[in-house]
Amino acid sequence: MIEFVDINHAQEINEFVRNHPKCHFEQTSSWGLVKNYDNWTGIICRDESKKIKGVMCLLHSKINHTKYYRLYAPRGPIFDENDSETFTELINAAKKIADETNAIVLKIDPMIYETNKDFLALTKKMGFTVNTATDFSLSNPRVSYVTDIRGLSQEELMSKYHRTLRTHIRGSERKGVTLRMGTVEDLPRFHEMMSQTGGKNGFKPHSLKYYENYITKLEGAGFYIAEENGETVAATMTAELGNRMWYMYGCSDQKRLQNHPNEFLQWKMQCHAIEMGYDWFDLRGVEGFPEESNPKYGLHRYKQSLGAEFQVYCGEFYLVFKPLIYKSVNLLHKFL
Repeated sequence: MIEFVDINHAQEINEFVRNHPKCHFEQTSSWGLVKNYDNWTGIICRDESKKIKGVMCLLHSKINHTKYYRLYAPRGPIFDENDSETFTELINAAKKIADETNAIVLKIDPMIYETNKDFLALTKKMGFTVNTATDFSLSNPRVSYVTDIRGLSQEELMSKYHRTLRTHIRGSERKGVTLRMGTVEDLPRFHEMMSQTGGKNGFKPHSLKYYENYITKLEGAGFYIAEENGETVAATMTAELGNRMWYMYGCSDQKRLQNHPNEFLQWKMQCHAIEMGYDWFDLRGVEGFPEESNPKYGLHRYKQSLGAEFQVYCGEFYLVFKPLIYKSVNLLHKFL
């Protein structure tokens, strides 16, 4: 049985996601508020006893210079990954929404590992194509690092770190680096440091308004500030939901790195995750595979030094509803 809900009536979806082993904050209504989408739809799939067995939260985005839309279920749908019946019901429900909203394609990227060959076969049978890129071109990273923190003490967590990292963290505390939680008033400084960090690492930060939406509208958003002598020298933002904490955004004053405030914040975030009883600390994406020949291997080494383990998801799946229009739109955008 399928049910559709709007963003103001998604309490059951949020609760289901929060308690699911594959929970992800992007499959909640609060992520829709962060993304500031006017068009958001929640799909609920129930069994005969009306118990929820799967959900999918869709963002609708208008394709520039056209009358058409894309549907995207970030890190969704969420269901028992071996339950092909529920997955099929959710996708069929999305097709109905596509018909009603003039959408030409559906994109999904569930947290399902590439080892699940049955799921890959099912998506192929249903007409999906898959993008298995391992760079940052996908909406969510396909390859990432996650730390299993189940049952760990803070001392046991520290023992998982590389010895150099442990030295840096202890040195930070001795040299007076301190932690406090951030507020909206800290956002201009955060954005300034994000611009510095982005300039160094080759990415463009989000707008100041986006980060404000993030910390004020996302359920479980965290904002951590590292200070030296009362001055902000580094900051991070996290997401917390269900069994997991995600490290989402990080930045620092590029002239104030000598006391390792970034490593200090990683330690403090993960300690907080342990205190809150989470099972996983998600360090999110990297590029490529953990091979020394990879020019981006440095980020792999850093996340490995935090005791995290490499994971590979299936990828980003596309189901095209109107192939000729989809092809024409993609061709149009190549010339704009």
